Amino acid sequence: MKYIYIILFFAFTYNIYSQETDSLVIKGNDALSKKDNKSAVSYFKEYINKNPDNARILVALGAAYINLKNYNEAYQCFDKAVKLDSTYARALSSRGASLIMLNDLTRAKQDLLTALNLDPEDAMTYNSLATLFAYQGDTATAYIVYENAIAHDPKYLDTYWNRGALYFNLNNYEKAFQDVNKAIEINPNIAKSFYFRGTLYKYTNEYDKAMTDYETAIKLEPDNGEAYVRRGILYLAMSEYKKAVEDMENGYSLNPDLKEQTKDYYREAKEKTK
Repeated sequence: MKYIYIILFFAFTYNIYSQETDSLVIKGNDALSKKDNKSAVSYFKEYINKNPDNARILVALGAAYINLKNYNEAYQCFDKAVKLDSTYARALSSRGASLIMLNDLTRAKQDLLTALNLDPEDAMTYNSLATLFAYQGDTATAYIVYENAIAHDPKYLDTYWNRGALYFNLNNYEKAFQDVNKAIEINPNIAKSFYFRGTLYKYTNEYDKAMTDYETAIKLEPDNGEAYVRRGILYLAMSEYKKAVEDMENGYSLNPDLKEQTKDYYREAKEKTK
């Protein structure tokens, strides 16, 4: 069993435009930057109720919904933003990303290509388009488009994570390590990079290094369920079954969505504690 990202890292963060001085927008943006997506939704929705025609804040609201994996609500926000301003590239790009998650790849591709027409410099759009090709199994094109994303923004971490995940899924661990190491070099304070690399170390049987990376991820982001679940899976591989169960249960309490994805690991660890 492999457990890593489906070939997609969509954790949207937006800097809400400096001209926006409304306190609700400022609070929403701050919550989004702190990954408090439920609060971000609350603030942005309150603002939208008063200002329903602000396409940019609709996109920010959609971003918070994406992070909460509420893809239908995200799509509705992005779709309304596009209808308000059909030349707003970020709205089109974001709608395309949500359509990938809703498995409507034909419409997603149309949106992403239109967004690139409007803004050919946007690394996020290239990253999403490359991920779409990866979903379709066209890895050769995906790699080319990921290169375009990096060329337009060499510090855009999502591209390294997504391309690294694609390499991982194809068992090319050397290339996957190169991408995640680059992400850590760019920003050594992001938990996601460490629990991704920890998983790579697990699959290359470097358990000590994997444990170090998972512990670093937890220190960086102690409320992130993903790191606990991944460390739990490592404990399972190390035959430390009680620790495995404890970590996975901690992770599920922080992020219940993870339980379905990792239920087989949890069941195995639970059975072996008996």
